[in-house]
Amino acid sequence: MNATANAEVWLVPVVDVNWLVFAPFDPGRQFRIDPPKVEQSIGETRELGGLMLDLTGGRAVLTPHSGTYCRTGYYEAPMLKVYREWAERGAEVAVHLHEEIKGGGVRFGEEPHVREVFADCHRRLVEGGLSPVAYRGGHNAYAPFMNDVLSEHGIAIDLSCLPGLDKPEREAIWTKGSVSAYRLPKDPRAAEGEGGASPIVEVPIGSDGAGTDYRNFLQIEQSELDNHKRVWGVIRDRAQQGGRAQIVHMLFHTGSMGRPDWVERLKAFLRFVPSAGGVFVGAEEAARLFERQRERQAA
Repeated sequence: MNATANAEVWLVPVVDVNWLVFAPFDPGRQFRIDPPKVEQSIGETRELGGLMLDLTGGRAVLTPHSGTYCRTGYYEAPMLKVYREWAERGAEVAVHLHEEIKGGGVRFGEEPHVREVFADCHRRLVEGGLSPVAYRGGHNAYAPFMNDVLSEHGIAIDLSCLPGLDKPEREAIWTKGSVSAYRLPKDPRAAEGEGGASPIVEVPIGSDGAGTDYRNFLQIEQSELDNHKRVWGVIRDRAQQGGRAQIVHMLFHTGSMGRPDWVERLKAFLRFVPSAGGVFVGAEEAARLFERQRERQAA
């Protein structure tokens, strides 16, 4: 039996390569941004790969942080070596920009700036022997010009969508975003099928569709295992009721490796997924499965 063909939920495990203290929007934490310790992140990323890839069959997408307060630390040779180790086991890599200003907004809407930093990150990954397959915007940011930026770099997959999110001050507007993979419109803030399609396949984070608080979506660190199982149940019900597998992603961070309770939660959730109608897929496989869905629907 082909497990992928019979799945009710196709899940892309996304891993943000980051450091723990990064709170540019949080006055309760004094907008605190501690400098990253790249050597520590190397160890955390390698350790996470060792435990995670066995559980997912090598399916995962690494999204290394590049932003205002850590521009290239995660895009240099020592980290690139670790990403290649993940890739040898089947994982993929994506560009992941964080253009926040501590306590003062974002630069995600500055097209010349974003084009420059995106191109630099993409180049560093390629020169490091990696093939970026996707993009994910920090804090779910995705400006209208990003469709063109991705296409110009041969990327056709985005992982930025949190369905329902409305944060225009962060360039994160997903009020019309879909809860399963869809073709982004030419205006990525429009609803699926509205105003013509772009070449970009959006794979949103798994969500219950009932809000944008942490309890509503699959960011593993931010709610308890029982709640993630509840959200999963909503996603699975959606697949059963609609007669179509759901295609979504989940999120975990390398900076969370210092929290044993979060690591155990991750492992428990990854063990749960195959027992509950889910199959792990990479981003490119998710996009292919989405295209097959569209073809079947059109037939």
